[in-house]
Amino acid sequence: MLVGRELNKLYSEFPGLQVEKIDVLVHPRRTLAAGVRMIPALKAGNRMLSGLFLTSAEIRKFLSTPAD
Repeated sequence: MLVGRELNKLYSEFPGLQVEKIDVLVHPRRTLAAGVRMIPALKAGNRMLSGLFLTSAEIRKFLSTPAD
């Protein structure tokens, strides 16, 4: 998973980063209730970043923006 690898690289840059991975095949209702419509997806507060090909720059910008 490319997003997972990028997040692992960014843990040192964002020491308070907490990631909860939800398996959409095991928990489809929970995924839909969280508003996830495309995977991979990152969610922080009311903000969500999702897309088939998320770049390192997009992920870094998302993590750098304060959550709602």
